[in-house]
Amino acid sequence: MPLKKVAIFLMIIGVEKGQSIIALMDNGEIKAVVSEIRRLTEVPREVRESIWAEFKELGYEDKMNPSEALTIIRFLFNGRKISEKSGR
Repeated sequence: MPLKKVAIFLMIIGVEKGQSIIALMDNGEIKAVVSEIRRLTEVPREVRESIWAEFKELGYEDKMNPSEALTIIRFLFNGRKISEKSGR
């Protein structure tokens, strides 16, 4: 589920911010995240709000730069790089 949360979070923050965060990921992370984004269909508002709240609790703020945001994202993976093995 962490990978799906990352995909939804990147969708929530918008293309420009999302792309600048993805640009900092390594190839394996990019492959995992982009493939998960492609799988997304309609995400209910309640799910988006829940994921947004979770990222805020992890410390995400709108004014963060992309590398700070990526650090927050990696908290979902226990501070390690994003991987498909970490589950959906």
